Amino acid sequence: MQEIEFYFDWDNNKVIFNDDTICDIDSETESFFYRGKKFFLHSDVEKDLCYTFNTRYVNITLY
Repeated sequence: MQEIEFYFDWDNNKVIFNDDTICDIDSETESFFYRGKKFFLHSDVEKDLCYTFNTRYVNITLY
C-alpha cells in the first residue's frame, strides 16, 4: 500500500503532503480540501484520509 506523509504548517494555515499538494486551512470552518474532498480538523484527519482514498496517510507534524 502506498504511504503519503503530511504535516500541518500552523504558522501559515496549510496542510502539506509529500505528493506535492499544499492545502489551505479555512480557519472559519477549521477544514481543508484535498483531492476534491473536504476534511475537518476536529475529526481524525489521518484515519479519514486513509478510508477516503484507501491509502496510508501518516501525520508527521511536530507539535
